[in-house]
Amino acid sequence: MSKNSILIFADSPILNPQEIIPYPKLSVNYSVYLNTLLFSNWLDLLSEVQDQYDISAYLSEVDKDYLPKYIMPNGSDTFFYKKEIISESLRNVLLNRSTNTESKTLVLYFNSIGLKNAEILRLFSLVQTDEPSIVVGKSSTQKINCVCAKQSDYEVFELLINAGKKYDKYLELISEKDYFVHTIKNFLSIDDFEDIKKLYIELSKKESLSYCSKKMHESFNDLFIEYKELLNV
Repeated sequence: MSKNSILIFADSPILNPQEIIPYPKLSVNYSVYLNTLLFSNWLDLLSEVQDQYDISAYLSEVDKDYLPKYIMPNGSDTFFYKKEIISESLRNVLLNRSTNTESKTLVLYFNSIGLKNAEILRLFSLVQTDEPSIVVGKSSTQKINCVCAKQSDYEVFELLINAGKKYDKYLELISEKDYFVHTIKNFLSIDDFEDIKKLYIELSKKESLSYCSKKMHESFNDLFIEYKELLNV
């Protein structure tokens, strides 16, 4: 029986300093650093359950030479897309992952944080195999953080590209497909400096250790120290 899959997704360049869009108020180098931390945090969290899922990443081809070789877990794959055919490439990735039509896939946006491993298990359980259903995670700013569905329902993942991470837009597109939608909340989506401030506050709470290890906290602190004055909240 095939495992369920988790795909960490970046819908634009995140590692190549010549190609990324820097965060407001952050330098290019620190923007790359923050992107690397957010991406690495998922890998660190999922390392605890990597024997339960097929874990992979889906990144822009311009990041290929900037992805550290050691960062991906053993046995995982990294897929790279061309900007012009991002949806088509995603479909091919999903179609080639498994021949089991009952397998489920969770697509996680790399720049989200807040999901615990126990909640990942719950996400998969909410997706029904006998009816069209999906789970959508969103932030307080109405940004999509993740989508979980049957792997064979690849079109629901393709629609993420068209929705541009906008929750309302995505629901509008999904409504045409007659899927039952479960929505979960309490994520952070790190898109601008206000979100970085929220991240700073959240990581100061003890409960954040359930989705961001002590090791990762220390790495985030290096960035927070650099921008301490701007993060004065």
